[in-house]
Amino acid sequence: MSVNYTPAFRHKDWIDNVDRVRAAGDNGFNARFHALEAEFATLSQVIAKVNEALQLPAPRPVKFTLTPALITLTDPWEHVSGAVSKPIGSSAASGMMSLSLPHRATITELRACGRKKGGNLFVNVYRQNLAAGSAQELIVGLTLGNGPFDTSNAVTSGDRAKVDNDNYRYYLTAELDSAPTGPDSAVQLTCFQLTCLTP
Repeated sequence: MSVNYTPAFRHKDWIDNVDRVRAAGDNGFNARFHALEAEFATLSQVIAKVNEALQLPAPRPVKFTLTPALITLTDPWEHVSGAVSKPIGSSAASGMMSLSLPHRATITELRACGRKKGGNLFVNVYRQNLAAGSAQELIVGLTLGNGPFDTSNAVTSGDRAKVDNDNYRYYLTAELDSAPTGPDSAVQLTCFQLTCLTP
């Protein structure tokens, strides 16, 4: 947006012992001060346009839908057809995946879809400072119930939800324990979704 301003007021000097002090007329005080008023009104309009041009757009929600691609932590998930499943005969599975999120975005919600026939299944999003030995900080988590699920949880962690790629890394974990081990004991995660407000 181009904003331009060209001054319109030009002061014409009065000359001692030549010009008489007058209110009326083309060279009187009234005409000169009204010209200044008009100039200030023009400046006000220009400043309003500059202010409008400098306004940032309102943040808008963007959904990042992620196919589970979990790196094993202790017990592996099986990757099958774009999803992850608990291996038959295993009662546990745990993994993590890196998250690439827009700098200065704000994470507002985590969603997970899948199905479960037993066990305790948790999906969490963390941040961790880049310095070696830093503790992980929970941003948002889900506890997933039995049966087909499509579960969401809003973020309540305040400052931790604002993405700071200069100082933190972000990742998601999916951890299952105490699951039944029989052939009809499926636990599957089909997608993760993060909603962010982007600047």
